[in-house]
Amino acid sequence: MAAHEIELSVGGMTCASCSNRVQRALEKIDGISASVNYATGVALVHAENSIDAEQLIAAVEKTGYTAEIGTSEIHSEDHHQLVRRLSISSVLTIALMFLAMYEPAQFRGWQWISAALATPVAIWGAWPFHRATWINARHRQMTMDTLVSMGVTVAYGWSLWALLFTDSGKLGMSMPMSWIPRATANHPDLYFEVAASVTTLVLLGKYLESRAKEQSLAALTQLAELNPATATVIRDGVHVVTPIENVQVGDDVFVSSGTQIPVDGEVIAGAGHVDKALVTGEATPEQVSIGDRVIGATLLVDGVLTVRATAVQADSVLSGISRLVHQAQGSKAKVTRLVDRVSAVFVPVVITLAFLTTIGWFIHSHDLQLALTTGISVLVIACPCALGLATPTAVLVGTGRGAQLGILIRGARALEASEHVDTILIDKTGTLTNGHMSVASVKTTIDTAELWTIVRALEVSVEHPIARSLVDHAQSLGISKVEATHVITVTGSGVQGKVSGHPCAIGSSEWLGIPAGVLKDHADERASHGDTIVVVYRDAYAVAVIALSDELEPSSRQAIARVKELGIEPVVISGDHDSAVKYVAEQLAITTYFAGTSPQGKLEKVVDAQQAGHVVAMVGDGVNDAAALAKAHLSIAMGSGTDVAASAADIVVLRSSMNAVVEALELSRATMRTIKFNLVWAFVYNAAAIPLAMSGRLGPIIAAGAMAFSSVFVVTNSLRLRRFAISDS
Repeated sequence: MAAHEIELSVGGMTCASCSNRVQRALEKIDGISASVNYATGVALVHAENSIDAEQLIAAVEKTGYTAEIGTSEIHSEDHHQLVRRLSISSVLTIALMFLAMYEPAQFRGWQWISAALATPVAIWGAWPFHRATWINARHRQMTMDTLVSMGVTVAYGWSLWALLFTDSGKLGMSMPMSWIPRATANHPDLYFEVAASVTTLVLLGKYLESRAKEQSLAALTQLAELNPATATVIRDGVHVVTPIENVQVGDDVFVSSGTQIPVDGEVIAGAGHVDKALVTGEATPEQVSIGDRVIGATLLVDGVLTVRATAVQADSVLSGISRLVHQAQGSKAKVTRLVDRVSAVFVPVVITLAFLTTIGWFIHSHDLQLALTTGISVLVIACPCALGLATPTAVLVGTGRGAQLGILIRGARALEASEHVDTILIDKTGTLTNGHMSVASVKTTIDTAELWTIVRALEVSVEHPIARSLVDHAQSLGISKVEATHVITVTGSGVQGKVSGHPCAIGSSEWLGIPAGVLKDHADERASHGDTIVVVYRDAYAVAVIALSDELEPSSRQAIARVKELGIEPVVISGDHDSAVKYVAEQLAITTYFAGTSPQGKLEKVVDAQQAGHVVAMVGDGVNDAAALAKAHLSIAMGSGTDVAASAADIVVLRSSMNAVVEALELSRATMRTIKFNLVWAFVYNAAAIPLAMSGRLGPIIAAGAMAFSSVFVVTNSLRLRRFAISDS
């Protein structure tokens, strides 16, 4: 987490307007910017300088809500209180509805029992709405709580007045049930069941929302719980089982077959296969041996390892992933700001419409009961909960599902950018290809064993991918190690020295040259296939040409086809030589490619595409392509996960597969489609429901049920993103 960044758990928020108020209160503090997410109940606060946590908490509490630093039990407490209110209110409301709906059950004095049943529901059960309404009124604002509170209060107040001061309180009175507003008969109707049922249905909607949020947050919770609780640390040659929080950087940790690797680290002994599916979504176990890096919480399928811890606890890859997802789920999309503005004026407009409806019906019918009932229906059905939930729940579920699949979406900005991308620049090495050079062919005029003895002797001390590939190949042939002398490395060209008394050199054809003949012919043929050519000299004579290839990553063909199906033009951009880049582009049916491109050149290509009017995505390794990634409208970094926290990309994919990049785009677009569908539903619902309520065709009970259903529908629709599946890659 950044040096001046802090998370607050905020309690007591009941709608999106509450989160807006908390955000405004925090941002009144100098140098503070904040993002408050109603769906997660988290305030993410950024500051130019150091942060006074107590000042932040005080600012939140001043608005009438509670706050604590970091993750806490504040939300589970809110949930338990909600369950208690709903349970008690439901029991009382069911009894009350039976009396109100079933006229034969209306015994002598039933209306007074109804009042006794409704009072705790209308006051205690609806207390969160009354309390929020009072807090809002103090700040001269109105929210959905205002609508619910007013509806419940008017229904209960009217009923209490009728009970105490009209014939409705007389013993022996009976009242038929009506689902739509109706005029007064022999005596004013009682609406205790309306006050109770509206409260209970709204509480039910809140409970279902809360359950849905818990399900959508499950991915983040699972991430936090992946790490094993203990580790076997080797101290003075003795294996000691210790709590994971006691493991320190530099400790040597023993990992047995079939157990989880408890820390991020480097393998210093042993070998085996590691299943990284829990963290990266990669289904195929990866072989690891001495010198390889491993990620905590991954599973050692076979073999045994000794791992030297390089990162523990908060500094681990898993913690970094969890933190990034948490921050992403707290981000706000641009469309949310539109919703915030609409919600700010929506509630006052609805209250005005409810007032005008009441007045209009009273003038038309001269019946106050009918007018009030119709007005209550307008208040209740128009609650904009669905509007407030439309965006954050989709972001919540989409980013959580991405984390399960090894796709880290940093927030709403990435989601929105993905929708408009029409051009994607893709770095070749390690993205479209597997990034590992391997020997494709050898043409030699000397004994093969002698050739590879020279190669191993000269290249063993060179830290370069090509050199490592050559040494690995020599070792695989069982070539014995011979010491070279007078070794000189020429950066970017090759290496020279003496092997068994012979002056030798290995390097590029540009540096050493290749005389005409069979070696030259072979080199030209392999270069036309995109291979990298290495020339070997002994005693000033060219004795061999070695061709190395960086093979296409198996999923690249399928991935590029899917990119085109999304309406995005793929462009290969690489620092490799022209023939290698051209060969890869042709294999993937990509028409545009750029070879020999430096990091600055990649940046310029991004700018050129943007100036041509394209919305550009850049895919790279997150290090060499940093400038281009930063400039692109959407940046996607591919990596093993070890540099997740350091990467500034909008999306980080932890699987080394181009298919994972396409899945990131597809998931982002699916999330945006869900957001738009939610918003359309919420707007259409209110546009249709309010006129129906104003026309007297919906009673308060039906209105409350419809309002609760609208909110639950939005959350449930967002939860469909949990079924987003990846392709086999």
